[in-house]
Amino acid sequence: MLSVDDFSTNRFSYPTEVDVNDEESISSSEKNPHSESLSRHPDLCFSDGNLAVLTGAHYFLVHQGLIRRHSAPLARVIDALEGTQTRFLEGRVVLELAEPSDDVYYFLLALYDGISALKYNAEDFPVVAAILRLATAYEVKHLRTDILRGLSFDWPTSLAQWEIRESRAHVTSLHEPRKSLPHPILVINLARTVNAPELLPVAFYDLSRSPPSTCAAGYILPHASSPKAQHLCDADLLALLRGKEHASRFLSTFIVSELEGRPPSASCAYLTGVGADHGRRRMCQSAFEMVTFEVLRDARGRSSDPLSAIMEAELMQTRGEGPVVLGMRACEWCRAEFGAAVDSAREEFWARMPEWFGVDVGVWG
Repeated sequence: MLSVDDFSTNRFSYPTEVDVNDEESISSSEKNPHSESLSRHPDLCFSDGNLAVLTGAHYFLVHQGLIRRHSAPLARVIDALEGTQTRFLEGRVVLELAEPSDDVYYFLLALYDGISALKYNAEDFPVVAAILRLATAYEVKHLRTDILRGLSFDWPTSLAQWEIRESRAHVTSLHEPRKSLPHPILVINLARTVNAPELLPVAFYDLSRSPPSTCAAGYILPHASSPKAQHLCDADLLALLRGKEHASRFLSTFIVSELEGRPPSASCAYLTGVGADHGRRRMCQSAFEMVTFEVLRDARGRSSDPLSAIMEAELMQTRGEGPVVLGMRACEWCRAEFGAAVDSAREEFWARMPEWFGVDVGVWG
């Protein structure tokens, strides 16, 4: 019926106005005391529709059968309306909803055309949020499930999926949310509204990479007609700050226990075997001292992203920068042993994130 661009946030065009005093359209008992006219939506008004969905000053002519099939709560409301009231629009029973017209439009469009064209980036997040809120409120389970699955690719429960997310996100800074994705404040607030706790730990962690002052100041939607900052509630802001502190302490503990004064492996190539080089016996230990220095020096950068900082400590030994530039590369055995420690630390970090941010998640990791 509609093109794949129908989920664009610029989709709305000027609707056709219907005079409430026109008796052929609306009976005198249906007049809205708060409006001089109602606007018929130009797209979602079917000639064979048998239900008028009214929201604010706009209405949609749709099919009762579709609404009843997908939403038990709305089906019950329609049954009650047909038995108790006589209000009609263009001869159709009126179902009045309190949600904004745009939100209802995207919700109805999703019921008719599905959500295969839906994108989960920053630009289209208002559409995603609108559909998810209404799908949750009106118990349209397949829409809720599909949208939560789509969101999970960027707000995952597994460390492996997080790495994929980070690799494809456009990075402008190590300590601010990725511009191509919805701002984490918006995701946190949406997750609270629709009871989707599985989205929260990653959203909290993503936001925790920003300075506390930035988190407290909130987020203003770009190009908003009436700019208004979106904030976390007080409880979530406190949870964010606590989680941020836990993450920072974990990184500090990792540096002390796995980097500072790290001894060479028992199998170190410079200490044992045919390739032993006693003139370079401190090479591996010195290499890890240089890694420690690099991580500590970047205390205002990667340390705001402990997962990245821990991984970076290993990568410094495998690519041509940092300690390697100075010829201070640990041997293969020492690098492998440290790599195992890095993997273990990152898995532990990930497993503890829900606890740190005070989120109860059924399945995690």
